[in-house]
Amino acid sequence: MNAGSPAEGPDGPDPRLACGRDAALVWDRAAAGTAPDAHERDCPHCDAAFADARGLDAVVHRMASQELEPPPSMMDRVMAAVLTELRPHDVLTLSSPHGPARLSRPAAAAVLRHVVDRMDGLRARSCRIEQPAGADAAGGAPHAADVAITVTARFGVDLASVTARVRQMVIAAGEQALGVPVRRVDIDVVDLFGEGTT
Repeated sequence: MNAGSPAEGPDGPDPRLACGRDAALVWDRAAAGTAPDAHERDCPHCDAAFADARGLDAVVHRMASQELEPPPSMMDRVMAAVLTELRPHDVLTLSSPHGPARLSRPAAAAVLRHVVDRMDGLRARSCRIEQPAGADAAGGAPHAADVAITVTARFGVDLASVTARVRQMVIAAGEQALGVPVRRVDIDVVDLFGEGTT
């Protein structure tokens, strides 16, 4: 079941939650720390979007505050990586003040899968990230990426609302945790699971 376009309009996929609120606006309010309004306090869809935003913020801050202790073999591994150049299709290009940087594509995909796995009622199956060559020329952000992710959902969840939340979560995680602007997210719901199963 392809949930990449929950509802098509003249401008593309409908970004609204099942309650009618714009998922991006609800997410932005939650990320900014704005208190929920009367509707958002009583709406399960908006409440879930607020929880997602708070969860992502906690993950990003936890990752940023972790002290890294490199293993003794780190120098050998770094030198091996320097001597063995990564193939172009295995890396993503990131913008930085000091020039382009590179990020392992499998590592980036693993971060996005982990973020989706933390959402209630969802499990990530696979994640593919592409940086189209013409994205910059088309007026998008430099090095913008397209993400295709497959998920399984708990039986009974509102797929339109939950896929809107996944889209916002992936966009925010790409920009905040990875430094990769995300211009498109395609979501395929490939299976359902019951309560108490993974």
